[in-house]
Amino acid sequence: MSTEGEKKREVPIRLPPELEGGCWANFAAVTHSPYEFTLDFVRMNFDGVEPRNGVVVQRIHMSPLFVQQLIDALQDNWRKYAAKAMPKELRDEV
Repeated sequence: MSTEGEKKREVPIRLPPELEGGCWANFAAVTHSPYEFTLDFVRMNFDGVEPRNGVVVQRIHMSPLFVQQLIDALQDNWRKYAAKAMPKELRDEV
């Protein structure tokens, strides 16, 4: 999440063993105040077509600056993913 011209630095990140499995989310809710954003990641349980209930599997609070950096990183990674994984006709629509 650095701008062009900045030297990217490697930050050591440790993943605790209890988080290695991750969790599944298929819905997210976003709220914000003047000072922070909150993302609730939810696992929705479906019974047929309609969602039956949802469970928040993770709640993340972050600063507006970090939200913008996250958006930039997601857009960059989405472009890279789409270039490799999506058929060209779908890529042009995204």
